[in-house]
Amino acid sequence: MSTKKEISLLPDESNSHSFSARTIRYLTTIGRYIIVFTELIVISAFISRFWLDRQNSDLSEVLRQQKAILESTTEFEKEFLSLQSRLKYIDIQYKNQPNYIINLKSIVSSLPPDVFLQNMTIAKTSAQLSLYSYREDSLVNMMVNFSLNPKVDTVDIRKIEKKSKDSKYYVDILLNFKSKSAQSSV
Repeated sequence: MSTKKEISLLPDESNSHSFSARTIRYLTTIGRYIIVFTELIVISAFISRFWLDRQNSDLSEVLRQQKAILESTTEFEKEFLSLQSRLKYIDIQYKNQPNYIINLKSIVSSLPPDVFLQNMTIAKTSAQLSLYSYREDSLVNMMVNFSLNPKVDTVDIRKIEKKSKDSKYYVDILLNFKSKSAQSSV
């Protein structure tokens, strides 16, 4: 009978200290460690995948919630921006309007108590007054007050009359106010 020949890369007992035998033994020992280490890495990656999937799911849920919050506030933000632009427009329009209150206060502060207004028209830079008084000296005081008023630029008396049946003095006056820059410097 013939014996089968076997090919084995492992060193046999007779030649266990040869260079090739030592190299093969070293490579197989180190190879086992490498394989075990690689399997540990693969197992840890597989196990950490569950943890990473859970974190990904949690983060996705947080993002969905925040997106829902942002979408729910979109309408409010549009209304807020619209209101803000309207307020800015009103503010610009208000700044361009003449300051009637200051002019009106200026007129009222210059009138003596016994001078009465019949009619008054106020424009941006002027006011037309129709008034009457029973006393002539009150009208003179009023004219002096208007002349000394820092907000009044010019005083133009349009008409002064006293009716024969009436003891009243009727006066029509046109007042021109100083511009805002001239008033602020006073």
